[in-house]
Amino acid sequence: MTGQERREAILRHLEMNERARVGDLARCLGVSTVTMRGDLSMLESTGYVVRLHGAVVLSRNAAAEIAFAERRQRHGGIKERIGEAAALLIADGDAVILDAGTTTLEIARCIKDRENLLVLTNGLDIAMELSHAPGIEVVVLGGRLRKTALSFSGAIAEEMLAAYRFDKLFLGADAISIENGIVSDNEGEARLNRAMVQIAAQVVAVADSSKAGQRGIYHVASFDEIDRLVTDDALPDAFRSEMRRRRVDLTLV
Repeated sequence: MTGQERREAILRHLEMNERARVGDLARCLGVSTVTMRGDLSMLESTGYVVRLHGAVVLSRNAAAEIAFAERRQRHGGIKERIGEAAALLIADGDAVILDAGTTTLEIARCIKDRENLLVLTNGLDIAMELSHAPGIEVVVLGGRLRKTALSFSGAIAEEMLAAYRFDKLFLGADAISIENGIVSDNEGEARLNRAMVQIAAQVVAVADSSKAGQRGIYHVASFDEIDRLVTDDALPDAFRSEMRRRRVDLTLV
């Protein structure tokens, strides 16, 4: 195992166990405590871990970075296809909202060469992705930054939305429920998403099929408020039937 592989293993161990003693990590990875202390010193110098009285913990910033990276990599190829299909729904001259999320980030990557677009987002990474797109005017909602999702939410963001009307909203989802529609695990983001739905002429939900049937706590939008769902062809038949019944257009990639 190389030094880089050891350090990655240390971070994975801390992500699962929160805290570990230096000697235990050394035994687990089959190295001396001297080698382990060297690895931990390097991780500490880059801000990934904090050492406390013979033990080590993952830093808050590192935990946020790892969590977001894992979300971005999960179902990556499918999200790219969904992003490409959703981007085809955007016409030059449109004013669109891109909700923060890994799937909507793929949409942003597909429209960077477009002209005469206005994009509003609460996603920090989406704003950065479009920051060098000359044909796109970018508006970023302010508020409290949720570091694990690189998203802004809160009263400031909700108040900003009141001044706008948009052609299309591209809405991500933590979960999709037949009973409850689009749901979220975060109260602040769910509230902001509900406000986004109210100011958009067309609402397009974008989510891979793994979200179907998952549980979420906070309601975002019913299927009656959704115009289209862009997802992959592994969407269960029960959800396809429900989309037809609710007259939601379905795009499968």
